[in-house]
Amino acid sequence: MVDSLAARLALNPDDPAGWLMLARSYRYFDRYEDAANAFAKAGSAIESDPLALTEYAEALARSSPNGFAGEPTALLGRALALNPKEPFALTLAGAAALERRDYDGAIAYWQQLHELLPPDSDAARAVNDSIERARGQRDQNTTSDKVGVEQPS
Repeated sequence: MVDSLAARLALNPDDPAGWLMLARSYRYFDRYEDAANAFAKAGSAIESDPLALTEYAEALARSSPNGFAGEPTALLGRALALNPKEPFALTLAGAAALERRDYDGAIAYWQQLHELLPPDSDAARAVNDSIERARGQRDQNTTSDKVGVEQPS
């Protein structure tokens, strides 16, 4: 099915919805580079869709050695500007912040996400675990930054 959709789009490239469908199909099969290329051709089908922008950001990040740096982070910003409560965008924005070692930023995104989840759900527990790990990393880096620094007497 994916190959037939790709072949149809090669003959009729002016189909943003088709490119979005192909991008999501590639993403489903972990073909992130192909997904990113298809998302890039989806144009108007993703411009006002926060979930599609987030999926595009993920595909770019997973297919690049630079991770979330650059365009993926910009796409997440656009997604969150359209819908500040988009769960997947909050999840990935937290991951992008953590990748930059912006622990407070990651915690802030994930706390927003946590508030959207049912309190006793597995998802809420997983997000809370991520928040705690980010706090631990932040605290560890804060402590290691102080090591070797002369303290005033």
